Amino acid sequence: MLITRRMDFSASYRDRSGATHGHNWELEVTLAGPVNPETGMVIDLKDLKEVMEREIEARFDHRSLNDDTSFFRDRPATPESFASVVFELLDKALPPGLLHRIRLSPTREQTIEVAR
Repeated sequence: MLITRRMDFSASYRDRSGATHGHNWELEVTLAGPVNPETGMVIDLKDLKEVMEREIEARFDHRSLNDDTSFFRDRPATPESFASVVFELLDKALPPGLLHRIRLSPTREQTIEVAR
C-alpha cells in the first residue's frame, strides 16, 4: 500500500553565483508498507504530519538554506541537494523501510524525486 501526504513551506537558497532564490516548496512524502490489521492503516496520517512538521517545516520554513541551517556547509544549496537532505531526515525519523519516495517541487515546472 502506498500513502502520500503533502505540505507546503517557504525557503530560500543562494546558488553558487550568489543569486538568491526564494520558493514556495511543495513536498509530497510517500510511504509504502502493509496495512496494519489492528489499525487499518499503514501509518496514522496525524503521526506522519507531526514528523513532517518537526523534521522539515520547523527546520526550513521561512529560512535561508545557506544561512539558517548547517546542512549546506559541505554541499551545494540546490533543489537536488535539498531533496536529498529532506529524504535523509525523513528516513531517519520514520519507522525503518517505510519511506518510499519524496517529491520536492520548488516551482510548478520542476519536481525533484528521491526514491528507494
